[in-house]
Amino acid sequence: MLVLSRKIGEKIVLDNNIIVTVVSVSGGRVRLGIEAPPGIPVVREELLHRDQAAGMTTSRREPQLASAF
Repeated sequence: MLVLSRKIGEKIVLDNNIIVTVVSVSGGRVRLGIEAPPGIPVVREELLHRDQAAGMTTSRREPQLASAF
């Protein structure tokens, strides 16, 4: 696992086409913005595990957009 320190507004680029931006930090919470091409699903880990337990895969699900805030 790679562990990085980032400040608000700083970004991390994955595979030259996925951008993760630190949006805010408050107490023990960090808010991230994720920009990815339309064909790449972005799913919270707990939803991925829930869907796998229910016998679904991300390829069969319609992508769900999360609100910006």
